[in-house]
Amino acid sequence: MPQNNIKSGTGADANLPDPERRTGPFTPFASGPGWNEAWWWLGIPVLLTIFLIGAQAVSREFYATWILPEGRGFLEQGQFFIAVAAMVVALRLLFRPFVRSRRLVFIFLSLAALSCFYIAGEEYSWGQHFFGWQTPESWAEINRQQETNLHNASSVFGKKPRVVLELGILIGGLILPLLAMFYPAIRANRWSLFFPPDAIVPIALGAALFKATGSLQDAFQIPSLVMRPSEATEIYLYLFLLFYLIMFTRRIGELERE
Repeated sequence: MPQNNIKSGTGADANLPDPERRTGPFTPFASGPGWNEAWWWLGIPVLLTIFLIGAQAVSREFYATWILPEGRGFLEQGQFFIAVAAMVVALRLLFRPFVRSRRLVFIFLSLAALSCFYIAGEEYSWGQHFFGWQTPESWAEINRQQETNLHNASSVFGKKPRVVLELGILIGGLILPLLAMFYPAIRANRWSLFFPPDAIVPIALGAALFKATGSLQDAFQIPSLVMRPSEATEIYLYLFLLFYLIMFTRRIGELERE
């Protein structure tokens, strides 16, 4: 799965994938995390899955009291701090000269930073879960959870962005790595900078697992692995963003060294 055994610079005229370069040949990135770093790209998704399913199996009361609660539960706090961390990674990249000299990369990372900022703000209702203010009556009437956020007021700000993110993770985190096993050119073309590396697969599988169990519960009333699986899915979605941006940072560093 990891790509760190692929050497860059192979071929006399090969360059690393860069959107500014219109012609190849290109060589795959070599900065993907390897097995020596499996503690985070593999260990965190696996341990998180075991923890969530195990906590539910051992005590539903514990899960409901400590894992699920709005604002103070493990899942929502994790979602907030993961989104903040991803935002910081994206913002730091925006100050790199390499990024600022490439308009497409700069726009891409600007959107990533804004998206993570929005996610973090929405998860804590823009501070309401920290400070406990009352939701204005006019807003409470249109917000299904009576909170000062947008995602509970309209699907335009909630369900639809989430569907886009889920599709992105399905394609980039599962389908592309699978196709790259049979078509190596996917890792060696002008746009490969943006394609998630193979090491992103475990966190994408975690998101798919809880998404699938929630869908089965809704469609066929099959018991879910955890209560409110959508909340478990979200922490994997945001971890995917964080892991992707960390790996993206490594690729930028590889391009700068080249």
